[in-house]
Amino acid sequence: MTFPRALIDLEALRHNLGRARAYAPGTRVMAVIKADAYGHGALPAARALEGEADALGVARVDEAARLRDAGTTGRIVVLEGFGDRDELIAADRLELDVAIHHAAQLELLEGYSSREGLTCWLKIDSGMHRLGVAPEDAVELFHALDAMPAVARVAGTLTHLACADELHNPATEHQLAVFDPLAAALGGEVSIANSAATVAWPAARRGWIRPGIMLYGASPF
Repeated sequence: MTFPRALIDLEALRHNLGRARAYAPGTRVMAVIKADAYGHGALPAARALEGEADALGVARVDEAARLRDAGTTGRIVVLEGFGDRDELIAADRLELDVAIHHAAQLELLEGYSSREGLTCWLKIDSGMHRLGVAPEDAVELFHALDAMPAVARVAGTLTHLACADELHNPATEHQLAVFDPLAAALGGEVSIANSAATVAWPAARRGWIRPGIMLYGASPF
């Protein structure tokens, strides 16, 4: 019996990362390798991209833990942050950046003692309505997060675009109009652009881009 094989060209993966950088010169790149690098193998993808990307992005703490256990030492951002105290402890021990998108995560941080302090991002729901704090709560939560002893620094703010792959949909411009004043007021690093926005929405190419599907040879459109 023979089985189908998928041949993953890691040089092509690095090439595609270079294409993402070319679309957004002057930005930093968070290469998204969540969901086992979209089925391509998170560990080999991480080894191929760690020296090329400025950070790696994953969805969950357990994904980041596997990368650390395999020897990945660079910056890793957990885009869903931690869901309970055990994940918070692991994120702290593994020196991960964590996204904060819900008030319950701040409650976990309030009673937590960290030796070095965590690096956090505040994720703002600018219109996708999946993960993120409400825009009207963002300033208060940002400053509350920044004041917590367990937090070494709030790196900045991020959001996720719902319809960037729809080039004539006004939703992206609306999301940017919601997010931009908050990001400007709060300061720090900014991350907006997914693959589709990296290619097609120049206004979103700021701070950190987060290419995902485009790294693996698929059009975001």
